[in-house]
Amino acid sequence: MKKETIIVKQEQNGICEIVLNQPDKHNSLSPKMIEELGDAFDLLKEDTKVKVLIISSTGKSFCAGGDLDWMKKQIFSNRATRIKEANKLAHLLYKMYQFPKPLVAKVEGNAFGGGIGIISVCDIAICTENIKLALTEVKLGLIPATISPYVILKIGSNNALDLFTSGRNFNAKDAKEMGLVKSFCKNENIENIISSETEPFLLNAPSAMSASKMLVKSLSFKIDKETVKFTVEALADVWENPEAIEGINAFFEKRKPNWLMEN
Repeated sequence: MKKETIIVKQEQNGICEIVLNQPDKHNSLSPKMIEELGDAFDLLKEDTKVKVLIISSTGKSFCAGGDLDWMKKQIFSNRATRIKEANKLAHLLYKMYQFPKPLVAKVEGNAFGGGIGIISVCDIAICTENIKLALTEVKLGLIPATISPYVILKIGSNNALDLFTSGRNFNAKDAKEMGLVKSFCKNENIENIISSETEPFLLNAPSAMSASKMLVKSLSFKIDKETVKFTVEALADVWENPEAIEGINAFFEKRKPNWLMEN
């Protein structure tokens, strides 16, 4: 099933795949992609034939994060609109985090910002060896608010603090050491690795796997609707910050932001 921004591959032997399919936009998370992903997760949650779900992508980027044109519009919106817009990605990530079936990220391209959020809500992530990753929001005067609970849970507060504040690039080896991905491999080997990771799930009782996922989530760092609300409001607040206005404008104008300009 091909939609405007994603492809939902038909279930085969219990495995389904959602493909992010806007390679010309580096699979950035536009409101349309967020909507289509949310609808797909709602349908697949109820599909008893689907036992495992894979998230993958087309093109050179797995996901470049939030769509910057969409972000720029929020600079000129009122607070209520900002909260409404921030809720779109926040609710999608929470829906993915609560998805009751095993969720596997197949990462064959670079991932930034919200792309790392998608990887973090997955139960297992496998990536190719030459990708680049980063949480670059601070370079735009923003913060990685809506993805933060899932990233912190996945890689720990020390690693998150480093990446959130430095905005530095890191690689597949770093991602494995932090726990963001389970393993990395050469491009030509990823299909075999993904198969070896998904096959064991197909042997298990579906309800028991779902209950096991919920058990782990209940005993881990708590992410609930109040957490989501807090992150949405935090992002809405930062969108009002002059640094965000300057950072996003500087990006579109292809210049350095004023905090990098010489006195």
